[in-house]
Amino acid sequence: MSTPEKSKRWLKIILRTVIILAVLVGAGWGIRLVWKQVGPGLFGNKREEKIPTTKVRIANIAEEIIAVGRLRAVFSTELRSEVNGRIVKISAVDGQKVTRDQEIVQLDQQDLLTQIQEAERTIEATKLKVERAKKDHTRLVGLQTSGVVTIKDFEDSRITLSLAENDAAIAEARAANFRDRLTKTIIRAPHDGTLLLRDLTEGQVITGAAAQSGGTLLGEVADLSQLMVRTNINEIDVARLKVTDKARIRVDSMRNVQMDGVVKRIATSALESSVDRTRVFPVDVILEEPDERLRPGMSATVMFTLARAEDAVAVALSAVFSTAESVRYVFLKKGEGFAVHTIDIGIADTRYAQILTGLEVGAEVARIRPLEFEGEVPVGPAAITTKGSVKADATAKGSNADPTTPAPPRPAGGRRSDGSK
Repeated sequence: MSTPEKSKRWLKIILRTVIILAVLVGAGWGIRLVWKQVGPGLFGNKREEKIPTTKVRIANIAEEIIAVGRLRAVFSTELRSEVNGRIVKISAVDGQKVTRDQEIVQLDQQDLLTQIQEAERTIEATKLKVERAKKDHTRLVGLQTSGVVTIKDFEDSRITLSLAENDAAIAEARAANFRDRLTKTIIRAPHDGTLLLRDLTEGQVITGAAAQSGGTLLGEVADLSQLMVRTNINEIDVARLKVTDKARIRVDSMRNVQMDGVVKRIATSALESSVDRTRVFPVDVILEEPDERLRPGMSATVMFTLARAEDAVAVALSAVFSTAESVRYVFLKKGEGFAVHTIDIGIADTRYAQILTGLEVGAEVARIRPLEFEGEVPVGPAAITTKGSVKADATAKGSNADPTTPAPPRPAGGRRSDGSK
């Protein structure tokens, strides 16, 4: 191999070596930077973190139960046919104002008319039989007085007359039943109101209310001047409600409109929820001033205000923690660290919890649990805090926490929380 070729070969080897060394140096520098960030935390020396905090302030708090339900008329009647039949005429339309006894749907009457004609012919035949039996019996009565007719013949004529009269009564009753069923082939409005008619078509066959399924629902006649929301409240919260309590109602299709309502009825017996099989009580809330745009069947949200606190000392709900014994506490900012500090809370809404004792306005607390506090946090004089030997000040000025203080009531439907963690 010539000298120039050897020189080129060594030049390539040196260049490759320089590039590989540069890549290794860069990778080592990157690994060093990453190690500075995550290395201490892997071996027990946690890296510094910035804990978000909030201050105790003055706020207005309203504890509420929030539930969902559907709009319905206070006074309404379902329309069902009492007899089976085929629809031949629909005389009203959905949304129409109707008056009492106004015709809405007519069923086919041909079969019943034929049965009525047959019953009338049967009545005529039974009347003739009764007339003949009566004449025979009258004739035998005269003959019996002269001793010509035996007692057996006389009793047979009397029984024949009674059977004929009985057959005539049965024929009359059967005809009356057919006539009554004929009147029921016309479904009329049971009272004044607005017709909420189902999607019916002429020629459709429907079943009567005597069927096992309850019959075909044709619609309902409702008085839309008074509307209500029927909702279900769980067994824990229902005890805190009473008739005449005020409520606020918001319909999903009219999110910007809020209406006032009043509790009209609280069921005395519970039902089993089909969702989570809990025990719930139906509660009816009547709208005080219903909007003409509202329709039965619309989804609505009902808010019951259980308690209200004006200008209360409050802290963000996310800053309140709880032990297994329902002792409430916060992580109070002290210097560069935090101390476990017990508190006594009152009512709570979706944002704030009322502070009864334990904190003053302006105190700063952590919004999340600091990394230094892991597992079950001891509450009391023996609690250890971060960055020093400061202990939890459970007996500090203004602190009067009672470990037996019960937790605030659980919200209806899981839509509200007291912030316990």
